[in-house]
Amino acid sequence: MGFIMKRMLLFSCLICTFLQAGAVAVNSVVLDSLDQIIRNHAVYAQPKEEEIARQKAKLDSVRDDMERFRVLGEIADAYRSYSIDSQLVYTQERIELSERIGNPDLVVQAMLNMSECYYMVGMYKEADELLADAFAKGIPDFLKSYYYHLRRTLYELLADYSSIDFLHNQYLELLDAYRDSILSVNPVESFTYAIVKFDQAVYRENWQEAIDLLKNHDAKNNLSIHEKALLYYGLAKVYVQMGDTDNAIYYYALSSQCDLKAAVREYISLRELAELLFERGDIERAYNYIKCSMDDAALCNARLRAIELLPIYKIIQEAYQAQIEKQRKSSLLFTYIISVCLFVMMVTFILVFWQNRKLSATRKKLKAANDDLLVANSNLAESNHIKEEYISRYMNQCSNYIEKMDEYRRQLNKMATSGQSQELFNTLKSSKIIDKELKEFYANFDESFLQLYPDFVQKFNDLLEPSARVVPKGELLSPELRIYALIRLGITDSAKIAQFLRYSITTIYNYRTKMRNKALIDRNSFDERVMRL
Repeated sequence: MGFIMKRMLLFSCLICTFLQAGAVAVNSVVLDSLDQIIRNHAVYAQPKEEEIARQKAKLDSVRDDMERFRVLGEIADAYRSYSIDSQLVYTQERIELSERIGNPDLVVQAMLNMSECYYMVGMYKEADELLADAFAKGIPDFLKSYYYHLRRTLYELLADYSSIDFLHNQYLELLDAYRDSILSVNPVESFTYAIVKFDQAVYRENWQEAIDLLKNHDAKNNLSIHEKALLYYGLAKVYVQMGDTDNAIYYYALSSQCDLKAAVREYISLRELAELLFERGDIERAYNYIKCSMDDAALCNARLRAIELLPIYKIIQEAYQAQIEKQRKSSLLFTYIISVCLFVMMVTFILVFWQNRKLSATRKKLKAANDDLLVANSNLAESNHIKEEYISRYMNQCSNYIEKMDEYRRQLNKMATSGQSQELFNTLKSSKIIDKELKEFYANFDESFLQLYPDFVQKFNDLLEPSARVVPKGELLSPELRIYALIRLGITDSAKIAQFLRYSITTIYNYRTKMRNKALIDRNSFDERVMRL
């Protein structure tokens, strides 16, 4: 059983949450619509101004006093809750015209109109005296409902502004009495009957009865925009009494929309909506609504309404200014934070850019070092290859020389032991063997070198003028080519080259000078270029 109760309680909470969320969404829509109407406030006043202009033009052309009295009433009615000063002017003219006509019923009607103007500007004493004078003259049947309405409204205002309890209660009793009077002279199906019956139910705190009365009347009748404004305002007031703020905001917003669309400048709904929204923390909307109310009250010259608005207007304005200042400080702080972030980002960008440049320079250096290393490795590999090639050839050459020397020794020994002294002498004296060996040695050198650098001769000649290019005759390499072949192998000292080739140092120097003078490139770098061939 306890588990079921818990589930029911949870379900109820969820339903309430969903309903509240739905109400907030609906209120958001109706408030957004109200905001739009306020932004286009001036648009709704244009039809009112045009209507008043038409009535004034009609008044200028009227010559019949009775028709003029009627048109003056229409103009005064058009100015009701729009411009009290203008309403007073045309109502006063209506009083003067009624007295001139001499019709008692018209005089009373004009006096009732003026009484309404008086209490709208807070002249309650004058309004009461004028109503008493009208009553003394006799209220015709067609004006009784209007008279009772003025009395009820006057006592309501007096009750609201009375600070003395017994007077307050006395005014409420009179107010209730005139409610009954209004109900007695109006048809049950009329809007006036419904609104007063509703007021009576509210006075007796029958909240649900009051709500049902207005909602049923709204559903059954095609109401004017002014009647809808009153109906929605009444519903909002009941929901406030019931503590249902969401519905109160909704109906206050609907009532305010109707007031503004009807170009009414003296109203209550928007002001009370502003107070509710202020209590809920929607300060910006509250300020916009109370400012609109204050501006309209000033345009209407509704001094009493302006006095009522002033205290709450100051409170909301101060809160709004405080909020604006807080937002300004927040925006300033946010700007400072953004500026600091941008500065940090800029510094970071500069550091990253600087680091990237350093990294790029390092990469370039590293690439250059790698290239140098590759060249060095290539040179080393080439050098190793040369060493291996020449060591192999050197060992073979040495082995051949040893064999040839041994054979030469045996040949000489044979000549010596056989007594061929003259032949031995001639053989020792002859250079044929040396020349032959040198020729063979150079041939081996040329062959070995060209195996390592097969395009050396072509590349070497490319460094020379066409007329000075060297073409070997009968040998793989000429003396000049052998000199520079040794330079290519790293032997740059002329004395060593002369010793190797069995030339004089002068001869070697002349060959090198001759080649440098015929070079197509800078002669000072000729040997260096040859070493890179």
